[in-house]
Amino acid sequence: MPKVKLHRCPFTWLHVNADACWVVEKALREQGIDYEIVKQPIKKSNRPDVEKLSGQKHLPVIEFEDGSAYRAESKDMAARIRAGELFTGTA
Repeated sequence: MPKVKLHRCPFTWLHVNADACWVVEKALREQGIDYEIVKQPIKKSNRPDVEKLSGQKHLPVIEFEDGSAYRAESKDMAARIRAGELFTGTA
């Protein structure tokens, strides 16, 4: 299975379901998907790399090995990961 990069907020210690980044990270862990955390700034205005990658400034964003990105609402991202569909179809 390919490794992905999880672009997320810097609050990696916050493990509650109200944290969108944790919801997606938790799903990656549960499914045994190898990932690297790329911490991004809290302020959206300080996220030019995220905007260049995904076309918007919201987190979380999953970056694939080919440089493409996947971004949706965190609950939808987690559902896709848990369904085993992260690497299928278009991201």
